[in-house]
Formats: sequence, structure tokens, C-alpha cells
Amino acid sequence: MLSFSVVAQAQITSSFNTNTEGWTAPNAISNQIFYSSTGGNPGGFVSAFPDFVPAAIIPPYPTYFYFTSPASYLGNFSSYYNGNITFDLRQATVTTSVVRPEVYISNGANSIYYFPSVPFNPPSSSWATYSVPLSSVSGAWKTTPSDTGPSATQAQIQSILSNITALGIRGRFNIVLSPGITSLDNVVMQPPITITTHPIAQSVCNGTTASLTAAATGNNNITYRWQVFNATAYFDLNNSAVYSGVSTPTLNINTTGMMGAGSYRCRVSGTNTADVPTMAVMVTVNANPSPPLASGSSACGSSTITLNASGGSAGQYRWYTVSTGGTPIAGQTNSTYTTPVIAGTTTYYVSINNGTCESTRTPVVATINSIPTAPGATGNAACGPSAITLNASGGLAGQYRWYTVSTGGTPIAGEIADSYTTPLLNSTTPYYVSLNDGICESERIVAEAIINPIPSPPVTTGASNCEPGALILAAAGAADGEYVWYDVPSGGTPFSGEVNSTYTTPVLNSTTTYYAAINNGFCESSRQDVTATIGGAACTNSPPQVDTSSTSTTIAGVATIDLTILISDPDNNLDLSTLKILISPISNATAQINNMVLTINYSGLTFSGRDRLTIEICDLLGSCTQQEIIIDVGGDLNIYSGISPNSDLFNEKWIIQNIESLPETKSNHVSIFNRWGDVVFEVDNYDNNQNVFIGLNKSGDKLSSGIYFYKIEFSSGLKTQTGYLTLKH
Repeated sequence: MLSFSVVAQAQITSSFNTNTEGWTAPNAISNQIFYSSTGGNPGGFVSAFPDFVPAAIIPPYPTYFYFTSPASYLGNFSSYYNGNITFDLRQATVTTSVVRPEVYISNGANSIYYFPSVPFNPPSSSWATYSVPLSSVSGAWKTTPSDTGPSATQAQIQSILSNITALGIRGRFNIVLSPGITSLDNVVMQPPITITTHPIAQSVCNGTTASLTAAATGNNNITYRWQVFNATAYFDLNNSAVYSGVSTPTLNINTTGMMGAGSYRCRVSGTNTADVPTMAVMVTVNANPSPPLASGSSACGSSTITLNASGGSAGQYRWYTVSTGGTPIAGQTNSTYTTPVIAGTTTYYVSINNGTCESTRTPVVATINSIPTAPGATGNAACGPSAITLNASGGLAGQYRWYTVSTGGTPIAGEIADSYTTPLLNSTTPYYVSLNDGICESERIVAEAIINPIPSPPVTTGASNCEPGALILAAAGAADGEYVWYDVPSGGTPFSGEVNSTYTTPVLNSTTTYYAAINNGFCESSRQDVTATIGGAACTNSPPQVDTSSTSTTIAGVATIDLTILISDPDNNLDLSTLKILISPISNATAQINNMVLTINYSGLTFSGRDRLTIEICDLLGSCTQQEIIIDVGGDLNIYSGISPNSDLFNEKWIIQNIESLPETKSNHVSIFNRWGDVVFEVDNYDNNQNVFIGLNKSGDKLSSGIYFYKIEFSSGLKTQTGYLTLKH
């Protein structure tokens, strides 16, 4: 016995579009079932002939037979209770139908038989569809093969459905002398309608749409019809202003005007099966709170603005950026709302939510007023402590506001005109001016009251001449271009074009006083007198005397000269404070004079040869003498006799001291030979740094320890130097 297990409800179908699909006709003639690929309802179908009764029966009437299902209809179909079996039949000739079981099912131990109140009698040459319910409701299922037998109970039907071992559909429906053909098509074993989704009770607010949803499976032609309870029973709904989707899985209820409250269910229908209602649920419509009162606010320019509402309790308010839809602004549930920074006037919306329903939204405007354009502002300047008048433009009288700070603070009382005169100022001070149109105030623009410092007067140096002539006067304390020269101590006008630190007088016959000042482009100092002297004590004065001198030192050495034995003055009026090095050594050596001793330090230099510098000393009357000092810097080659390049940081390279410093040795060619006379290293312009021997041959390979010989040739014609050196690793 075959057993077929049904895991989940699924429709079992035989359409016979390609073959017999395992159906048989065991008690038909010759136990044979026939297949036709065309002529079905539609497509293919199966058919069979009834067999004849024994020859002893006169006349010979054909008997009836059953189309027997394949294994796909066998097994556990307990979930199909309240489902149905449908099929299409056709027969060759129509006469009186014989009362016989139309369908039977068995579990091997017991069988039940279906006898409808009107026996099936398919038409001739056309198809008819029949349905057999799998339930005990009609009482048509019998426990014996007789239409008067006991009706099967629900338990008996379910017992057989839980283990179907055989299923048959009757053929041969008419009584004729010759055998007739019965045809079968479109056998469907269909589970009952199962509600998979029941509607859920709704509690909604007036004006919203309540939606109820149902879903069912188990039938190929499921339809939905929503119903409402009306006093005594449930009645089908029709689409209207309140209801839409009444024949769809989802019913929408428009509650505007407190409509739509009540008890609802959905009636689910299918082909050849009983209607199944969903659970009934309540739809409750709640009244909305009254909308709040609200007041807007304003600000000048991009800003945050605090809006206010009333009519609800803390936590009930909802603030929005749109009049309908959208979501409330997160966390804003109180009677005030501070906007983010906004650049233009913006409408917000506020409602009251009592925990169940929400009111309509009240608009509230956050107004952004335009900020006036900032004024133009002009500062002013003065020399030394002064009161300064500042000016502004771009507004009307009364709109100006003058401040001492760039932000905050309060305007200077009473100063609302386009000019403002500061108090006496000792230093540069910024002031700020804005425009106020009565609603908003512009940004503040700086207007600086500049107090320029008065320069210090220059330090002047006069000049003298024993004979009438033009003299050069000098001033110090500023840069060229900032000086002004006068011939009067105050007033007057400066000499045209005389703006540098020296002024050459016209030819003078007598001592004359001039005046110099410094003008920094803003302010001018007081004038300092400077005298051009003709004649006087200086005319008999003799300048200091400095004897010539020379000295010598070695490369990188230090030379010193005692200047006390070189300097003298016939008038005995030396000014030792004027002793200085006028021109530094040409070698760039460090030179200085301390206590009349001149020191020249060549440390760190490779210079050799003749060096020069110039010193100067003056007497108290300003007569000065300069003298050149000569230093000879010399030295000899010092050729090291060994090298030990073993990375101990001592004697890592072969040193030829002073070779790169002495003029006659700088251009050279150095060669190193092994004891067989082979050149192992050579280089031009050996300098103890880049061009140097470090124990490697010409190929860069390490030479072995031992005695090597060298030859040093000089482009200057200096005598070639030869000798040996020791290499030890």
C-alpha cells in the first residue's frame, strides 16, 4: 500500500495535458484507460469503457466503473477537511442515471461514499464540472455504498483523510444496451480556505484612515467581502465616501466627521467551498484635541528664534516644518520651540497630541528682518595727543550708532549723527559705527582714531673748515628720505629736495647754524641744531699718526698686534673711543680690538697668503687717520705616514695637512703604489675630504694591510713629494 504525506496545504491537480498522470480504470473494460491529447476542457483528457454484466443476464447491461487516482492523491490529507474535490465529466449518451456512489475514499480499513441529493449525470458530448465537499455538513458521505446508508461523521471523514489509500471517481452514468464512453478531466483536490491574517482592532483619530487587512489561502479563487455589524447581524459593505476597498484584502475607513466606528469582519469566499469569516474587530474613532494658540517672533538677519504656543500641557506639543504629513521635530514637545539658525522668514506648525489623537496644526511664523547695510566709515589721524573727528556715511541722520567696542556694549549716548569727535586721546583707538533702522542694526564698521607718534629729533654732527667753503652736515636716527633740513629753528619751509641724512651747505664765509628734523610721513620731530664752522681751533689741529705694520701667522692660527706702539698724536688729543676696524680682513677672518690689541683669528679657515684690513682712529676735534695692516698667513705640507681605516674613528683617512689650503699645492695629483710598483690609487686635487685615500683601490675594493708608496705632483711646479705610508686594518 502506497502512502503519501502532505506536509503543507497544497492543491493537487490532474489536467492530463501530457499523459494519464498515473490514473487507472481497473474495473473498466479490459481494465484499460485511454488518453487523448486534445478535446479536453481544455487540452488532454482520459476515458474508459464500462464492462458488460455476465451473459446470463438478459439483456446484457454494461456495469459502472471508477477512475482510480495515482499516489499524489494518497497519504495524509487531514488538513483538507472542509476542502473539496472538483472534476470535469463527459459521456457519450445521456439516459437515466443509475444511483451509485459518485466518489469514494478509503484508508484501507474503512471507506466512505459520496451520494449527492441529485446524482451526477454529465451531458453528452460536452463537459460538466462537479464538486464534492470534504466535510460532513451535507450528510452526503455514507459509510456504506448506499444512498440510504448512515452518514459519515466529521471524525470518520477526518480519520480517512489522515491516511487516504484509495480514491475513485465513478464512470458510466447511463443505462443503454451498448457500452458508453465516460471521459474525465481537470481533477482538483483542494484544501479548505484558511485565514492566515485576521484584521486587528483599530483605535484611530477623527480624520484619519483606519485600515483593516485580511489574508487567506487554500483556494485558487479567493475573494474578500468586508462586513459591518448593524444591530443584529453582519452586512456586506459597498464602496462609498466612508468605505473603500470593500472587496479587497484591505478595507479603508475614512473617519472624517467621526464616521466609521463599529465592529467589522471579512467574509472570505472561494470556488466550490464554504465562506469563512475572519475574526470580528472593533474600530474606535476618537475626537481630536482643539488646536493650540501660537505666537511668532522675529529676529534680525540669520538667527535662532523662539516660538510660543498655548492650550496644552507640557509634553503634548508637537512642532513641525510642514502643515500636513511629515514627522514632528524630534524632542520638541513643550510650549516653546527655538529654531535652528534660519536665514529667511519661515513658517512652522504646532499641534497638541493628547496621547491618543493630535489636533490640526496651527501655523506660527519665525520672521527674519533684513539687517541694514553697514555704513561707510572714515577714520582720521593726528600727531600726538589729540581729539579726532571720525566720519560715517550711508544712513540718515539719527540712524547712526557709535560704539567703543566691536560687539556688545551700548552705543555712546547721544551720538547718532554721521560724525563723532573723540575725547583727547594719547594713543590710537578704534571706534565702531553702525546703522539702526528702528528694527534692526547693521554690523559695526571700524573707524580708527590714529595717534601717530612724534619722532625723536635726530642726532646731528656738524662740520668745520678752516677756509670759506661748502660743508657737509650729518644727521642720524632715521632712514634716508625721512630727514628735513631748515635754516630757522621753527616755522619756515624745509629745503626742497633735502631729505637724506647729509646736507651740503652753500659756500660759507662764516660759521652758520642749520636745523634738522625727522618726518616719518605723518609727523615731524622737533628740530635739532647743527653747526657749520668756518675757522676755529681745529684749523691748527694735526690728525693722529698710525705707523704701518705687518705680522704673520700660520694657517688656522691667530695673529695679534699691539696698537699702542703704532698710534700717536702730535696734539695729544686722541679720542681712543673712535678706534675701530674700518675694513674687515679680506680673508673673512674674525678681527677685533680689545684694550688697544688687534686680534685676527683664522681658526676654521683654510686661507693662506697675504691678508689685509684697515683701522681708523680720530682725535677730539674729529680729525681721523686710516691705516692698512698686513698679515702673512703661511704653512707647510704635513704628510701623515700611516692610516688605519678600521671604523674606530681614528686615522680613518690619509691626511696631507694644508694641501687644500696652500695656493701652490691646491692643484695636485696623488698616486699610491704597491711594493711591485703598481698604481693602486690616484686622484686629482687631493683635499682630505672628498678626494681622499681611505684604504680602497681604484675599483673600490679593500687593500690589504702593508707598506705602500706615494707620489704627490703639483701643477704649480712645486717639487714632487714622495715617500711611504703604512696601511693597517
